[in-house]
Amino acid sequence: MKVQFSPSINIIRDFDGDFNYIPTPNAHRIYRQIVSDFKIGIHSFNIVGSYGTGKSAFLLAFEKTLQGNACYFEPVNGELNGFKKFQFVNIVGDYSSLVETIGHYFGLESSFLSKELVFGKLEAFYQEAQRKNALLVIVIDEFGKFLEYAAKNNPEGELYFIQQLAEYVADKNIILIATLHQGFDSYSKELYRIQRQEWEKVKGRLKEITFNEPVEQL
Repeated sequence: MKVQFSPSINIIRDFDGDFNYIPTPNAHRIYRQIVSDFKIGIHSFNIVGSYGTGKSAFLLAFEKTLQGNACYFEPVNGELNGFKKFQFVNIVGDYSSLVETIGHYFGLESSFLSKELVFGKLEAFYQEAQRKNALLVIVIDEFGKFLEYAAKNNPEGELYFIQQLAEYVADKNIILIATLHQGFDSYSKELYRIQRQEWEKVKGRLKEITFNEPVEQL
């Protein structure tokens, strides 16, 4: 049975639109892995798969399932630290600074933007989710576009922010999910050796999950 999705799905734009999705065994596996890994303390994930294989559609189905809008996957029954409510922060990548993009999401202007202010806004948002008894889920689709920008503009600063973000969510009721079209290392080929070593450290902060759909499923 084929999965039905458009490879041009946008997780923000298309949330309220028609969504004809049939989850594959691979999608079910990844869903279960995220849920089970969160239970053992893994909070940050990097889903890697070729363009057009359905990563964005999976993310949309993941959110709709947790929010109770649809049931594409098995409903969670206390597995996510007992949470039954979920607050999503959805980011779609473009060739720009991840620091600035998240800052803009929380209403910060570029001229008054710093990592400290971004984390301050994120912390306030997280505390509000906690007051609502909601698990915070941060989704960064097309994460590779941010990495491309980081590699060519501010490798140290942008990478350090990603590292800080992964460390921030590690001991909180937060799930961080990013998607890439190719492996994390592919975005660091033009960097100096020391920069590539730092890139490798940051890569290790997010658990890599391979999103491979068999040809017959596409």
